[in-house]
Amino acid sequence: MHKILLIIINVLFGSLVLFSYYNGINKYPDLSMKLWGGVPKILHPFIISCMFAGALGYFFFTAHLLLNVNTNHIFLNKFSYWSLHIIYLMILIPSALWIDLTFIYMKISTTNNWIHVTTTLLSVAFFSIILMIFIVDTYVDSNHWLYFPAVIGSLIFTFHTFFLDGIIWIIFFNKN
Repeated sequence: MHKILLIIINVLFGSLVLFSYYNGINKYPDLSMKLWGGVPKILHPFIISCMFAGALGYFFFTAHLLLNVNTNHIFLNKFSYWSLHIIYLMILIPSALWIDLTFIYMKISTTNNWIHVTTTLLSVAFFSIILMIFIVDTYVDSNHWLYFPAVIGSLIFTFHTFFLDGIIWIIFFNKN
């Protein structure tokens, strides 16, 4: 049941993330290119590459958690498998909210709106780190071929969400 629920969370809320991006860019085409803010243009190709690599990594670590990790596994000797549901929701829900909150901030630049935008990014960053630690903790033996790609994928995903979005984007967005 835990794995089925994790699949449902990913399909439902993952689709919501993709829809929010599609809808946001189509609803505000004039603002969509301004989503980079003051992030230096030289970093754009690197960030886009990391975005796609992180998305690919997401599939690897989610597949690992679904295919290789038993639902009786206790992460860090403390957290049960259902903790993954909370972690995924705390990554996916803020991710779905980010673009609309950013467009609101771009139209009405208040401190509260900026706090909403940064809180979504920092939530994703924090829970990405927690998820990465959980994934590293799932090593059982070398027969699980997805373990290594899952760890590498979670590292790339966390690098993107924590460093590129949670630090670089936040620092540079308002520097125009």
